[in-house]
Amino acid sequence: MLLLLIPMVVGCAKSTSCTAAIQGQIKNYTGLDGCGWVIEAKGKTFEPINLNDFDPKFLENNKKVWFTYQSFAAGSICMVGETIQITCLEEK
Repeated sequence: MLLLLIPMVVGCAKSTSCTAAIQGQIKNYTGLDGCGWVIEAKGKTFEPINLNDFDPKFLENNKKVWFTYQSFAAGSICMVGETIQITCLEEK
């Protein structure tokens, strides 16, 4: 019985090199005052300070991504979510 479970566990693993990544979706909030690109994940909105440091292919509305981040103590003009610094970003 145990041998049957192993392929299911391995088959469900996400394929990303971002360790402990969470799944999110890139959103374009440019229409809101002072906003730009954000990431929505886990029922929250994140305002990355360094999204432009990554490949421009990520700047697409509704693009699904895996990412890791660190909280970043900075003010935001947009004020729609937590300000973060992305440490790893990959397409889903």
